[in-house]
Amino acid sequence: MEKHLRALGEGIRRWRSHNIGDYWLAVSYIGAAVNRFGDHDLTYVDGKLWHLWQGQWRVIQRTSDYWLFAVPITFAWARDLLTKVLPTAGADADAVELDFDEQYGYIRFMRVHLPGRDAHNFTFEVRRFGLGPHPQFEEGRVEG
Repeated sequence: MEKHLRALGEGIRRWRSHNIGDYWLAVSYIGAAVNRFGDHDLTYVDGKLWHLWQGQWRVIQRTSDYWLFAVPITFAWARDLLTKVLPTAGADADAVELDFDEQYGYIRFMRVHLPGRDAHNFTFEVRRFGLGPHPQFEEGRVEG
């Protein structure tokens, strides 16, 4: 796990060094959490996370599972997997795959595979990333 924790720390440092405010990403999630399953376009603008749902941008409440996809929260998610979930499950470093974007440091790919523990297995992938609001953000924007 140490190798992954060092890479996580480096990813966080890289992300912070760019001082990124607004950004957007296209995320793919496959796992037991059915409500998050699939492909998602999200944008983080002025401290709010927005999710493109049925052609409209909807602000996501901080208590929503979709906050897991915000870049800083994915760092915390990975940290908790590495320091709490996987050690408790008796897993070794091979149970997780982590890949970070070389330029900005965000988690580009994260996969957990625990044999016999299907509820914990998932794949998370950032397929596209950009600085600033999503190019289509102003179209179909719905507050609250």
